[in-house]
Amino acid sequence: MASVSSTQPIRQPGLSNLLTKALRLCGLAAMCVLALIFAAPLLWLADVAFRPKSEIFSVPPKILSGPVTETMKSYSLESFRQAIDRWDVGQAFLNSAFITVSAIVLTILVCSLCAFAFAHMRFPGRDIVFVCLLATMMMPTVTMISPYYRVLRLYGLNNTYQGLIIPYSASVFLLFLLRQYFVKIPSSYIEAALMDGASMFRVWWQIILPLGKPALATLAIYQFRAVWNDFLIPMIVLRNRALHTLPIKLQFMDSQNYNVPFDAIMATSLIAVLIPVVFFFLFQKQFIEGLSGGLKG
Repeated sequence: MASVSSTQPIRQPGLSNLLTKALRLCGLAAMCVLALIFAAPLLWLADVAFRPKSEIFSVPPKILSGPVTETMKSYSLESFRQAIDRWDVGQAFLNSAFITVSAIVLTILVCSLCAFAFAHMRFPGRDIVFVCLLATMMMPTVTMISPYYRVLRLYGLNNTYQGLIIPYSASVFLLFLLRQYFVKIPSSYIEAALMDGASMFRVWWQIILPLGKPALATLAIYQFRAVWNDFLIPMIVLRNRALHTLPIKLQFMDSQNYNVPFDAIMATSLIAVLIPVVFFFLFQKQFIEGLSGGLKG
């Protein structure tokens, strides 16, 4: 009886490794191109912010032209001085910083307490209340402007910092994110602490918050971006120019009819853009860890 021998193709591991490296290089090249596309407006903004006003509209344009050393010789801080001295951008920066930091701290306290209750405490109607809160996320922000303004006016919070900071702390999305993360914390930790005589507040303070640092970092970055860049709500609440934030200040500077200060606008825009970018790069590791952990919970 004749036996049939099958021949298998000889694998070439070198070819497979070469293909893998080629794909990685292509992916790296694609990411570099995308990074350059996204970074180009920021680089252009930085270049214009440091140039004299006479060079902004020069023909041909001098934007990012010539050697770096020659280009930097024409740079100056005049645009930033004009923005601070004439348009009071320094005060707007302090207003934005105070409102943003206060909103982050209050949001961490409020949302972490509520998330802890929804994740590890049993009370009647817990799931129903949580679902109702999630349902409010379906409502467009525009539909809530009128009742929002009426409530602030009723309690005398119009044209005050409190009128912005307090509503910012009630974020259902961040509550949901923290709750999903806190659910992953083993209940045995909480039960052991309660058996040792710890109160629920102490459990929240000494167990939940330390274990939830990645989620809290995610909350801080998300809230920083949302509050720092918000324009609509501060425009409605803050009528006093001394309380204006950076987005409102930029809109006010751009509304000049005949003499728009493009140099000061670019300098202010650079300040407004760089702060969130730096904040994100400082906490990006915790942000990604907390976001992925919260959504998987």
